[in-house]
Amino acid sequence: MLVEDFSLADVLTGAATKAVPSTPEAFRQASALHDAGRFDEAESVLRTAIARDPTNPELRNARGVMYAAMNRQFDAVCCYRDAIACDPTSAGIWTNLGNSLTRLRHLKSAIMAHRRAIALAKTDDPLLWHNLGASLAEAGQHGEAIGAFTRAIQLDPDRSTAKWDRGCSYLHLGNYRQAWPDYEMRRFTGQLPAKKLPGKPWAGEPYAGKRLVLVVKQGFGDAIWAARYLPKVKALGGELVMECQSELIPLIEGLGAVDRLIPRDHPLPEADFYCYLCSLPGLFTHEFASIPATPYFQAPSDRRAKFETIFQPTVGKVKVGIVWSGSVTFQRNSERAQPLRRFLQAFALPGIQLYSLQKGPPEQELRALPHGGPIIDLAPHIDDFADTAAAIAALDLVIMTDSAVAHLAGAMGKRVWVLLGHVAHWLWLLDRVESPWYPSLRLFRPRAAGDWDYVFDSASAELMTLAKLA
Repeated sequence: MLVEDFSLADVLTGAATKAVPSTPEAFRQASALHDAGRFDEAESVLRTAIARDPTNPELRNARGVMYAAMNRQFDAVCCYRDAIACDPTSAGIWTNLGNSLTRLRHLKSAIMAHRRAIALAKTDDPLLWHNLGASLAEAGQHGEAIGAFTRAIQLDPDRSTAKWDRGCSYLHLGNYRQAWPDYEMRRFTGQLPAKKLPGKPWAGEPYAGKRLVLVVKQGFGDAIWAARYLPKVKALGGELVMECQSELIPLIEGLGAVDRLIPRDHPLPEADFYCYLCSLPGLFTHEFASIPATPYFQAPSDRRAKFETIFQPTVGKVKVGIVWSGSVTFQRNSERAQPLRRFLQAFALPGIQLYSLQKGPPEQELRALPHGGPIIDLAPHIDDFADTAAAIAALDLVIMTDSAVAHLAGAMGKRVWVLLGHVAHWLWLLDRVESPWYPSLRLFRPRAAGDWDYVFDSASAELMTLAKLA
């Protein structure tokens, strides 16, 4: 969710509170350094200025902004609190405090700080309402967050980021009809890179005798999730061309719904229409009942054959695949990934054979285990998602933290248990153990933030029951 600070530029122009006249040069220097990304130097300028003018709240506020830019949120909070001690009536400082508290996961305090900012503001400011909404959403209070985002939009109808954030809260609540128009604001928030696309936007109309290009701009899991709509899209028209991550091409080909697949970021052909792949749910699904059924993917038969000899020695055991991390480039992966040792502690049980489906840098955790450990590594045999599908087809169960493999297993109709952190992706909704998107999937949720022990313990007990160990 988005949080915005009153920046140094706001301070200089008086958008937060008026700067003390004796310190304008320090503000100008710090602002220039901030704009150049030289945050530590800007902080040093401000620290020196504070030593000369210790009761100036805006100097302390600006130093907090600098620390926040360096992701030193604890230091930012200290600066904002010192600034509030100098001037407890500044709405800008209070909302900055709320933003850093949000990033520190002190969400109740953050919400109180934002509400204080709104109460102190001389005018109804959309930024303050937007920041309040972001903190409420992070706290899982999506109904209240929608109210705050809506107020921000009423005050500033062009505030596309607030519409996007509101859409995410609607999605968490499963209010798809209201969510999708806001979800499309990602076109204007920088989440979809600027690129000239062929033809005009497609809005779900028939296109017989014409060409439609589908564009992929999100992750593997998103593409697997949205691929269920490809047969519906093909049924409406003529030639269907799809841009696709190369690792997914063999899997998508198996659907038989796309006339031509083009590797991602390769030149696109001329077309009559284009549509982003993840815009398809907004065209076809406005309630749970209209979600296309699973399974819609299956492992190619030639890929299944390559795994037969690997799985043969473990006949008679419950075969469980594990994945402990998603893409390490995903900004919030640390909130959903967990160490491999947790999986060993919970799931290396008698009668269970574990198989690693993990790819990427987290594989190093597996390499660090003593040779002959309780996990068979499948990664050397997996080159793309068709291989992963073949491995999943031979397993009895997949247990994992949230990542693309969960979508693949669910899309195949295979049993998959997803271990969730306190702040989960909107697709998993709120407080549910099942998913309308993937009926074969089960969700294990914590009781509170950081409560991973409960999640793993719950799944371990269920696995013991499945393996008839209890």
